[in-house]
Amino acid sequence: MPAPDDRNETEVRRFDDDGWTVRIHLTGTGPDGFLAGHADVSQAGLPRCRLMLVGQRHDPASATEVLETRARDFIADWSRRDHSGRTGFAEL
Repeated sequence: MPAPDDRNETEVRRFDDDGWTVRIHLTGTGPDGFLAGHADVSQAGLPRCRLMLVGQRHDPASATEVLETRARDFIADWSRRDHSGRTGFAEL
């Protein structure tokens, strides 16, 4: 768990995975009552990807689980690809 001063008020989960850091945020509910959120994926401290919560979720635990799964899938997919050329990340 991050230190309280290192955590944004919308952050609900953070985890590390082999040099990657994922911070999951639930940013509130829309007028329809569905949750909004995203996962910020960083590698070696550099931002690499933001994954948005899609679909209709009312339950924070379910929304967090969906974002964690998507982030882990992104990391696994990127790690499986060949990176022998100039296939690195573009600056965000």
